[in-house]
Amino acid sequence: MIIHSASANIAQIFVIAKSNMNISSLLNKESVFAKTACTSKKCALEKISHIAGEKLNIDPQILFNRLIAREKIGSTGVGTGIAIPHVKIDSALPATAVFIQCESAIDYDAYDGNKVDILFAIFVPEDRCKQYLSALSEISQKLLDKQFLRRLRNAKNNEMLCLLLEIK
Repeated sequence: MIIHSASANIAQIFVIAKSNMNISSLLNKESVFAKTACTSKKCALEKISHIAGEKLNIDPQILFNRLIAREKIGSTGVGTGIAIPHVKIDSALPATAVFIQCESAIDYDAYDGNKVDILFAIFVPEDRCKQYLSALSEISQKLLDKQFLRRLRNAKNNEMLCLLLEIK
């Protein structure tokens, strides 16, 4: 089935996901960034890879290569200025995520043709793919809320983003 709207894409993710992983178990204050200078999709994915690489103690180039390979399958730009890049990682590593609010929207080849300014990247062990759907569901549900999305976009610093995302 082809979904033609970003809301439908996000809503579909919400409906199919049910398990015990949530956003706060994947993010921490060191993986949430406001007003990030990104000039392109490649630049954003490089920054995400570097942040996740530090969290996971893994070569960022490995993560970047996986993100690029995933984007070749199809854009993770789900619409309304949102991208949710996601890749599988080694089963020995913990699931993690990175949240970036771009200083300016970037071209991302999103399904709706809009530029992206909010990126929520998820790195999940190969043996926990079903479990990560609950985190994806949680962020997707929040991003359907236009008021919440507006607050994310208007956040001036990392601390404000962490409060909105309920990161302690």
